[in-house]
Amino acid sequence: MTRVGRARIPTSGAESGRALQGSRGRSGLTLVSTWAVAVLASACHLPSDEQPEAWIEIRGQRVWLEVADTPEEQRLGLGERDSLAWNHGMYFEYANPGFYAFWMKGMRFPIDIIWLRDDHIIDLDLNVPFEEGGNGPTLRPRELADAVLEVPAGTATALGWRIGDSVKYERVRAN
Repeated sequence: MTRVGRARIPTSGAESGRALQGSRGRSGLTLVSTWAVAVLASACHLPSDEQPEAWIEIRGQRVWLEVADTPEEQRLGLGERDSLAWNHGMYFEYANPGFYAFWMKGMRFPIDIIWLRDDHIIDLDLNVPFEEGGNGPTLRPRELADAVLEVPAGTATALGWRIGDSVKYERVRAN
């Protein structure tokens, strides 16, 4: 266990289970479970104009998406935003496979760029940095891509995404 002030924070799943079952037993576990459900439910309740337009699933993990449909949306991408929620991303779909260039103009936070073709990951650019006041790097896939996914930096690594992984995409509402 790691000590933080006077509290003891479990550092492994086994310790976590023991900590919850200590003197509180099931009531502690119930309290934590109830709190977790409440937090998740409140995070999922968004105004209707902010509801996700689509989702993508990779390795059993679903990410909620905004879809950049128009040339203007595709040009701006995630630029001019301060952040992006952990399980959210932006999806760019193209009619024909190509070596589409992506840059970090106007970005205020780092991202992972996931290059897709035929419902598979074909390339990854991880932890792409932003440059304040600059354009940052311009990136292209190593192979032709027909779609691109942008997610917060660290997402692909944390979820174990790899080149070759299959991808399931579904549109849930029009823009």
